[in-house]
Amino acid sequence: MTFYKENKALKADARESLLGHLTTAVISVFLYTLATSLIVELVANFQSGSVILSLVLSAVIFYVVSICSHMLRIGLASIFLQLLYQKKASIGDLFRAFHENSDTAVTISTFISLLELACMLPAIIALAVIPVNGLTPGLGLVILLLAAGAIGIAAVRIRYALVAYLFLDYPEYSAGELIRGSARMIKGHKMRLLKLYLSFIPLYFLGVLSFGIAGMWVISYSKAAVAAFYRDLMSGLRAPSDES
Repeated sequence: MTFYKENKALKADARESLLGHLTTAVISVFLYTLATSLIVELVANFQSGSVILSLVLSAVIFYVVSICSHMLRIGLASIFLQLLYQKKASIGDLFRAFHENSDTAVTISTFISLLELACMLPAIIALAVIPVNGLTPGLGLVILLLAAGAIGIAAVRIRYALVAYLFLDYPEYSAGELIRGSARMIKGHKMRLLKLYLSFIPLYFLGVLSFGIAGMWVISYSKAAVAAFYRDLMSGLRAPSDES
């Protein structure tokens, strides 16, 4: 029987990996947040008076932002995994997926983004066709669909939370092998990872109370903890493969 570390131990490993490297971690997280925000702003400037065209543009905007975000997220995973392995990491590693094994990275990001788009599509359609001015039944429906979409995206991200780390550790594997490997590895451990995510909620509130000043540190801490979760899980599992 394999014994895995508790959240407290994973967080201790995360803090240790960040010692002396907090500046790199925080700046990388800041650049990731800034880059994704800029992409949203640039693409969102496309407006149309047509409902159909607005719906299509909204879906495309969500899809493009999601793909770019996942590509950058692989870079973030690279930084925190290298720090955990006590290897040199740089801010430039944030863009690693754009120039290293990029075909596989794009395929993985496209696949996950399609799943996330499917989760949010009902809400996107509702926003395009239902008036939401003021407290109307339409507003309630949109909020409900947005909440359902967010839950769906959370489920997708938990299921494939490890694919970025597998991509980095096993560059010789295809996108399909990495995606399937991530789904197999997390099986039976989804609740463990969810509890790890939820354990950072109080710190995120601290980030809000500090007007976002502490937010970059909290995100860095949580990313490092997920990297520690991956390493801990790998210690009890074999490498991903197509074997069932």
